[in-house]
Amino acid sequence: MSVDSLGPKDRQTALRHRLMWLCHLIRLAALVWIVWLSVFLVRNWSDIDAMKRSWGRQFGIDLSALPATHYAAAFAVLFADLATAALVAVFVWRLSGAYLRQGVFTAQASREMTRLGLAGVAAVLADMAARPLLYAILSLHLENAPHSVLIWADPNDVLHMLMALFVLAWAHIFQAGVEIADEHRQFI
Repeated sequence: MSVDSLGPKDRQTALRHRLMWLCHLIRLAALVWIVWLSVFLVRNWSDIDAMKRSWGRQFGIDLSALPATHYAAAFAVLFADLATAALVAVFVWRLSGAYLRQGVFTAQASREMTRLGLAGVAAVLADMAARPLLYAILSLHLENAPHSVLIWADPNDVLHMLMALFVLAWAHIFQAGVEIADEHRQFI
């Protein structure tokens, strides 16, 4: 029996079975990524002297006299940035779960894809805002450091934003497809 001879429900089921291993792999990758990122953040920030050297070198400032309150505030900014990134992992998990439970071309899957795209955009923007905020917090105790807070981006930010917007665009396309299919079912 060919795929062309299957009905719409059977095609959805066949597609869901073909995607099952990939959805589980994607879920695992999302989980590994967010755990890895969390461990990396905690490990790098738990050694305060190493953190001062690393970030001082990155920003070109002397952080040897960094007050504990500034350290805590900077860690809180990074933790908030991590929480925003975690939303991406949550919505990847939910989207692949919608695929596994209901199929790819469903209203629920398109809503989860929209949420994933929006979370991706939010995560990129939070990351871009965190860098200058970190600089401002970490240099606050220095008299000669410029304290202007600017948003800056690197090429990976543009790539990540492009991917997030691509997911958002596909979510709108899938939603339109679901709506067209629903209208078509009403006429048959």
